Amino acid sequence: MASTRTEIEAYAFRQLVAHLQARTDSQNIDMMNLAGFCRNCLSKWYLKGARVQGDAHMTYDEALEIVYGEPYGDWKKKYQSKATDEQIAAFEGNKHLHAKHDEDLLDPPAPRPEGAAPAPKPSPTVLSDVCCTPADECAPPGAAASAAAPGSFPGGPVTIRLGILTVSDRASNGEYADESGPAVFSEVARMAAENPQLQLDSASLRGRVVPDDKARIAAAIAEMSATGCNLVLTTGGTGCAPRDVTPEATASVLHKLAPGISHAMTSAALAHEPHAALSRGIAGIRDRCLVVNLPGWPRAAAQNASALAPVLVHALRQVSGD
Repeated sequence: MASTRTEIEAYAFRQLVAHLQARTDSQNIDMMNLAGFCRNCLSKWYLKGARVQGDAHMTYDEALEIVYGEPYGDWKKKYQSKATDEQIAAFEGNKHLHAKHDEDLLDPPAPRPEGAAPAPKPSPTVLSDVCCTPADECAPPGAAASAAAPGSFPGGPVTIRLGILTVSDRASNGEYADESGPAVFSEVARMAAENPQLQLDSASLRGRVVPDDKARIAAAIAEMSATGCNLVLTTGGTGCAPRDVTPEATASVLHKLAPGISHAMTSAALAHEPHAALSRGIAGIRDRCLVVNLPGWPRAAAQNASALAPVLVHALRQVSGD
């Protein structure tokens, strides 16, 4: 019975590999964003299986070629498209859901016995930029690491000129103190402290509290972007209640939408809060300012803001025209 089950499982694996080889239009990064694994993950599982079965000689290149049906470098040149900003944002936001692999899996394999068939010639482009393991961890021994740290991009530091807009009827009426705005500021300050390419200009901070009124929300966003802010974070008014109009107010003053950012935040939040599915927050650009809607609950606002960390440097450079 065990042998029969193994044969059935092997058949299912072969069918999966054949399907993936036929579907060259299916990009690895889309697979990672939707399911948390890709062809490279499958190759690593195959390599792990070889190790478990006592094969200490198989290389990662060999496992890749089995899954791709050809050297990975050749496949990548023919079929892999450059990832969009939206795909990268979703990828970074979903990292906690990606497949995990043994850290020592890609260590150099044992030397092949004398007379054994030689391994395939390693592909010069074997490094993957859309898989569950950073490219520098997949590099052959002695190869130069080419992947930048998450959230890091070439160039000098980017200065954050921050505007925080709290949207709440009761906070604006003085019924309770605004806790969401300070929580968002603390999270942005943390991101800047941990990323040498980010600098937070605290002296230029602009903070406002307005009621759930579409006209006043829109006017406040427009004013912040016009007076020097390159990042405006709103908090509150993103739900489904009748008075929740922040997304509509924001959309009325944006020049471009950036849906990948809100998608990344929602995807990350859903891992620990099912109600995140009810958030309608949007993100986009007004002039040279990135505007992002965050939830009103302080903890949720800070958690959603943290999803910006991997893309914030690049986003602010693009928005500023650098």
